[in-house]
Amino acid sequence: MIRRFAPLLFVALTASLAWADPIEIGLHNQVPSGQRPSLTITAEAPLDQVRDELERDDGQHFTVTHGRLRQGGAATLPFGDTRAGKFHWTGKLVAIFPDGNRFSTGLTFETATVGQLHVTYRRDRLDLDAHTLEFQLSHPAGRAELTVIGDDGRELGRGQATFHHEPAGAWLKIGWTQTPGNVLRLELRAFDASGLGVTVKLIPWSVSVAHEEVVFATGQSAIAPSEAPKLDASYQRIIDAVAKVRKVAPELPVKLYIAGHTDTVGKPGDNRKLSLDRARAIASWFRDHGLPLPVAYAGFGEDAPKVRTPDNTDEPRNRRADYIVGVEPPVLARGVTAAWHNL
Repeated sequence: MIRRFAPLLFVALTASLAWADPIEIGLHNQVPSGQRPSLTITAEAPLDQVRDELERDDGQHFTVTHGRLRQGGAATLPFGDTRAGKFHWTGKLVAIFPDGNRFSTGLTFETATVGQLHVTYRRDRLDLDAHTLEFQLSHPAGRAELTVIGDDGRELGRGQATFHHEPAGAWLKIGWTQTPGNVLRLELRAFDASGLGVTVKLIPWSVSVAHEEVVFATGQSAIAPSEAPKLDASYQRIIDAVAKVRKVAPELPVKLYIAGHTDTVGKPGDNRKLSLDRARAIASWFRDHGLPLPVAYAGFGEDAPKVRTPDNTDEPRNRRADYIVGVEPPVLARGVTAAWHNL
């Protein structure tokens, strides 16, 4: 009986005795760099010894032995060395029974030592509204599975994708169906074209905190004392949002992000600077009042408006700040970026 562990497996059995498959042979022939391939032997009858006698196509010989195995017992026999590359092997496996009889089978197979499989992900390639994720693999692509977990601990959705040996570094897309809920993490299980797999956990969790906007004097970034009650109320909403998610993920590295925006009145460069200064003022207020979170701020000026307007339009809804608690810097508008500064 032969069990297949990896796509390169080819084992030829040539029994020399009348026994009917007294052993089961499993081959782990694709291994990460630094590891050795192995044969797994399962005894269908009691054995005194199992021995592998193997020759690699570079002329190297390897012999591996294992002692007694009870009926149903199994042993894993690593062989060869950690040399990288693909190799062809021939040889035989000898099983010795308690009464001295022997079973011998010829072996022919290939092995490959491959580099570690890595996943690359960028936050701007994740669309939580459209339920799609794009990622890259360091090897030609095979398939992927995705599980979506909400910030209340529930499973919100699943997805699958099959690829066609797209080259390493190609952007790969997987989608999922989802029940309502706020996403905490994505558990991505990706496989290369040879079947080698890797699991990564992506944590795009964020919450936009509802708040009353701080009103600044025209062209200014100082927070007037009369605006403090608005920030006091926002402070408590931020604390509540973090407390909720930490019931599910106590160690989540949460940060507060303050993003400043302006309308289209004035020069774009001036608006960028003004929005940055106002975001810094709000971020500093939270820090100075003891917010127990790291705080970052950025100025987007007029580049990510809430309401699209012509240039030089006085639009109060665009003069605003976003308060976002999350793990990663938020994407506020596709294709729009700004530098995030840590306090």
